[in-house]
Amino acid sequence: MSGHRALRIAILGFGTVGSGVYRMLRDNQASIERKSEAAFEVVRVGIKDASKERILDANIFTTDLDSIVNDPDVDIVIELMGGVEPAARLVETALRNGKNVITANKELIAKEGSRLVTLAKSHGLDLHYEAAVGGGIPIVQPLKHQLAGNDVLKMMGILNGTTNYVLTQMHQQGADFADALSAAQAHGYAEADPTNDIDGFDTMYKISILASIAFGRQVPIDAVYREGISGVSREDMAYADLLGYRIKLLGIVDAADPEELRVRVHPTLILKTHPLAQVDDVYNALWLHGDFVGDLMFSGRGAGSDPTASAVVGDLIDVARNISASGPGSAIPYGAEAQTASMENLRTAYYFRLRVDDRPKVLGQISTALGNDEVSLSAMEMRALADGEGEIVFLTHPCREADYMRALHVIESLPSVRRVASSIRVEA
Repeated sequence: MSGHRALRIAILGFGTVGSGVYRMLRDNQASIERKSEAAFEVVRVGIKDASKERILDANIFTTDLDSIVNDPDVDIVIELMGGVEPAARLVETALRNGKNVITANKELIAKEGSRLVTLAKSHGLDLHYEAAVGGGIPIVQPLKHQLAGNDVLKMMGILNGTTNYVLTQMHQQGADFADALSAAQAHGYAEADPTNDIDGFDTMYKISILASIAFGRQVPIDAVYREGISGVSREDMAYADLLGYRIKLLGIVDAADPEELRVRVHPTLILKTHPLAQVDDVYNALWLHGDFVGDLMFSGRGAGSDPTASAVVGDLIDVARNISASGPGSAIPYGAEAQTASMENLRTAYYFRLRVDDRPKVLGQISTALGNDEVSLSAMEMRALADGEGEIVFLTHPCREADYMRALHVIESLPSVRRVASSIRVEA
């Protein structure tokens, strides 16, 4: 490191993650500089609110974010603001000005990643984003490098700690959805407005990024099927447990055929024997199957200041090594936009729960409706409720989604069926 000036770092955003990155660089300075063979100096920090009390000298902070990405003395920009704008404009400006960029911004990479990675490549720069997907879990780099020789045949991931905590509470404590969500908010695992997590947007951004890397083609956000967890009940949790399953919010991607990908986010029944079924609380995990490597799973804390800071600093070390070697940046473009398959032709099994009139011939009518659309059953549970009502839970064999949905619509219209209480896809 002697004889070389310190690499000058600017951080855009100094909230939970930004302050965590700074603390890690300060507390682990000696080991980080030894591993990267470079010295670091945080010279600029961009913030929105200048009135907040900060842990650094006030002179280092500025609300003029453009001045940071246009500063010729800044070598590396770490973008930790979140959202698409102004983050996209600032990252693009930084790259055009010859600065390497590291980001933890999943929405930015999901929506603008292909364009920005291509821009970085054209300038011989790095654009790293390990923390955008798994927090502290190393997922992006293995997909881009160590696993790149494999054809990834399928990926499934628990990619949001908030939803995983809520579903874990529902399973372990018998809590209903509202109470489990309140507990998540009380522990700081969920925002006051949890829409981004609960409705599956966060997982959608992450699985689209992972799919784009693994399959080498940009997956457009609007091609990802998305469904949240607010419709999952504690009754569904109990029935799933009885049938040998757990319910998780999964991001799933697989090759529908050689030319098309199918990318989806939804609650899923998954066998208790599957490794993803054992991932609880705020932990995240990604399971994948490669043609040569077989089954792999990455698991750990997917969010929070320290795990995310760990991934950001890991990217920083890689960038520093490239700069020291005077080599080109290692940005790997995704390639052309992926062709995506509709959900209609998805073949999977289904769990559904009905509230019905507790009287003869009801089950026969339901079975006839299913059979008319080539949907067969693999398991069933029944119980009588109060006031002449009954509840029936079914598991189907794998079938085409369009056929299942058509049958379910017919069942819903039967006079003896009071309502379809839930319908959830099943993965073996």
